Parts: sequence; C-alpha cells; structure tokens
Amino acid sequence: MRGAVFALAVIPVGVGLWLILWKLGWMASIVAFVTAAGAARLYVAGSTVGSGGAMTRRGAWVVVAVTVATVLLSFLGTIWLDLADYLGGSPLALLFEPQAWDLLGYSFANNTHLVEGLKGEFLMALLFSALGCFFTLRQLFAQSRRS
Repeated sequence: MRGAVFALAVIPVGVGLWLILWKLGWMASIVAFVTAAGAARLYVAGSTVGSGGAMTRRGAWVVVAVTVATVLLSFLGTIWLDLADYLGGSPLALLFEPQAWDLLGYSFANNTHLVEGLKGEFLMALLFSALGCFFTLRQLFAQSRRS
C-alpha cells in the first residue's frame, strides 16, 4: 500500500510535463515513459520494507494505473489550458469561474466539430502514450514474474 501511495506522487510531475510540452506544441510519448519509470521507482522505494525492493505483479498494475491516470488527467488539462487561452484568463483562476464550466459543458454538448477534433487528438495521445511506456511496462511485468 505504501508503494502505491509513493507511486501516486509522479502524477503531478507527469501532468505538468505534459502541459509544458503541450504549450510548446508537442504531444510526446516521453511523458508516459517518464511517468511509468518514475512510478515504478517510487513504488519500489515505498515498498522496500515489505517486498525487499522487488517489483511485484500488484506493483506493475499500480504503475499501469498511475500511467493511465496521468495520461487522462493530462489530456483534460490540455482542454482546460485551451479554454483558458480562448477566454484569456488564468487556468487556475478559471477553476472557480462558473462561466468557464458552463462554456465547457455547452461546447461538449453542442459543438460536434470540437468533440470530433478532441476525439482524434485523444486517440493520438493514447497511441503515443502507449508507445512511450510499452517497453517499460513490459519489463516491469517480466520482472514481476521473476520475483
């Protein structure tokens, strides 16, 4: 359990890195790689007392869950950043503005072009994220079988 809590600490780092790269105009698979590798290291560091520092099958699944959560939160963050750019406000300040939430809900409900565009971008983000973390996750599951 302690390893899972430690692994969760990588989520804000991954989301922040994703948002920085997004503002620079990139969609990079490196974020999923950094998230998976960081979550694995933190999981092992947090659970060294109980498991002797080895990656377990449960730990590998925790890393998968942390990586997926980071990618999903990152994508939602990019939508929010784009909304903040459109409205000309601070992304953090807009969190407390009901008009921003109304605009976002209205856009999702009534703007099919926006939803279709976001669906394409989301699928590309998933593809690049899967490519970025595939080998790391495969190695973690292989290591968990040996333990």
